[in-house]
Amino acid sequence: MNTSNSKQGDLFAAVAAHDLWSFLAWQDIKIRYRRSKIGPFWITISTAIFCVALGAVYSRLFKADIAELLPYLTIGMVLWVYISSTLGEMANLFVDNTAYIQNTRINPLSILLRAIARNTIIFGHNLLIVIGIYLYFGIWPGWNVLLVIPGFLLVVLNLLAISIPLSVIGARFRDLAQIVQSLLQVMFFITPIFWFPRLLGENSWIIKANPIGYFMDLVRSPLLGKLPELASWGASLLVLLISSIIAIWVYQNKRARIAFWV
Repeated sequence: MNTSNSKQGDLFAAVAAHDLWSFLAWQDIKIRYRRSKIGPFWITISTAIFCVALGAVYSRLFKADIAELLPYLTIGMVLWVYISSTLGEMANLFVDNTAYIQNTRINPLSILLRAIARNTIIFGHNLLIVIGIYLYFGIWPGWNVLLVIPGFLLVVLNLLAISIPLSVIGARFRDLAQIVQSLLQVMFFITPIFWFPRLLGENSWIIKANPIGYFMDLVRSPLLGKLPELASWGASLLVLLISSIIAIWVYQNKRARIAFWV
């Protein structure tokens, strides 16, 4: 068998095995909350409390209407939890799944898709908070909300492309996990999650150089009934292109060493 072709086909094989990694993703959630009455909704409740508390405080600090800030903050926070949770576990992904990698012939990318699927399921649970915000403030986003589908898909593809080199390199260099966590902590404060971009001005480099800000806009704007900026589509596609090139190179050259590194 041609090893290069085998590596190139790993992603297609992993996607085709969706019944395996989707089942394992559901099992992860069931096992984690096995003795809990409300299961993963504990995450939803804690996120909702955090958003309401933060919205009450920052609406006064920013002198903003809470009816504008709280929906904006809540959607941003729900999406941030999804993005940060996904990227945060990638550096240790293969190390945490050493038994699968060393004792079975599992496709490494199936393990990665399992993690993304698990976090996507939790993201779906957290969307209940957004529905609650809609009902409380009487928000109807209109037909623009349909743009959340391609926008969210583009975000997921970016997370997949970024996760591949993170997980492979993280198997070799264990310090990467701490670096990623530190970067995510910084990104939380410089990403427009609970503050409006207009506070820094349209030409701020903090906004323009932050890819997660573009990801936020692709999902949050449609959910608020607005159109995402064209720059968000362009920047997200550019990040996807660059990340995919890096992911392909790293995976093709280092895939065979993962089992030895973990």
